[in-house]
Amino acid sequence: MAALNARANDALKVNFPNADRHLTVNGSNWLWAVTAVMGLTFLGFLAWTISRNKQTETGHNTNNHHGKKRPHSDGFVDDNNTNNGIASTGSSATGFSKERVFHYLFTIAAFIALISYFTMASNLGNTPIRQYMNNGANELQTRDVFFVRYIYYVTAWPLVLTAVLLLSGVSWATILFIVALQEIWVVSWLCGALVSTSYKWGYYAFGLFAYIVLSYLLLSWGIKQSGYIRTKKTYTLFAGLLVIAWAAYPIAWGLSEGSNRLSVTGENIFYGILDIVAIPVFGSLFLFLVSKRVGPEVARFTQTGRVHDSSEYGSSHGLSTGHSAGHNNQLLNNGHSSALNNGHNQGLSGAPVVPGNQV
Repeated sequence: MAALNARANDALKVNFPNADRHLTVNGSNWLWAVTAVMGLTFLGFLAWTISRNKQTETGHNTNNHHGKKRPHSDGFVDDNNTNNGIASTGSSATGFSKERVFHYLFTIAAFIALISYFTMASNLGNTPIRQYMNNGANELQTRDVFFVRYIYYVTAWPLVLTAVLLLSGVSWATILFIVALQEIWVVSWLCGALVSTSYKWGYYAFGLFAYIVLSYLLLSWGIKQSGYIRTKKTYTLFAGLLVIAWAAYPIAWGLSEGSNRLSVTGENIFYGILDIVAIPVFGSLFLFLVSKRVGPEVARFTQTGRVHDSSEYGSSHGLSTGHSAGHNNQLLNNGHSSALNNGHNQGLSGAPVVPGNQV
């Protein structure tokens, strides 16, 4: 029994609360449980990433450039249309199944979540803020606001958002724009949480507007663009799930940091459930369904960059004419320059250009 008592949660005794409304021992116990979930998720994603790194096949298997194998046609590569500009960039089904960019993103996101929840479970990363609503007629009542949660969101959520947007085929400029909206959303709510007057709702409105615009772009531009690279079905599924999962956060903020209705423990239970859905559940589902087969338009830039080696891609896309790589000027002026305008539309860099109006 003495050994059991020695293992009791003493986080609030070591890191003593300094607000009127603060985390309880039961709340800390819950946060430790979420910390364990995030830790197991991180280790699982990390092991998954490393195990894929041991595979021998590469994402660009030139032995399969004639359509002998194709990924399954659930929206990644169209088996019935292998002669167009996209499918002719083909790779083996096993080759692109070794893509790790999604594992990198979710592994780091889970690691950030682990550190953040360890901090909150230890009753750290918070500050007392005076509450003007539901304060029991005590104008000086304070509430612990966990600012570390917003540090977590501002660093981890862009990784999740990027993973989803990579499925859509939108440009890097669009990805950066949408990620910036997400950052504005989170930072605005952090500012609102730290304000002790009704002006906090102005920041809430700014953040909510950013979330609405972000959701619109995910479900409009992203879905439209994903149709050009045949990822529409899968992208729509995950973009929709992400928008729905994030839709509950405005409710959580409004009931806790906003109106002071939920206790600090209740707030952390609410956010904890949402965060488990957002990273461990969503991330596992994403990696399981998406990473097995990724079309070249989604993953190619992660293999060798935007500018590809001519020996690897030139012969398949009209970029190599049998001359050395140093004859670039001749390539611009002779008949081979038609490669800039043909169905492959590769441009000088060798990076594939997706049909349609790319956003």
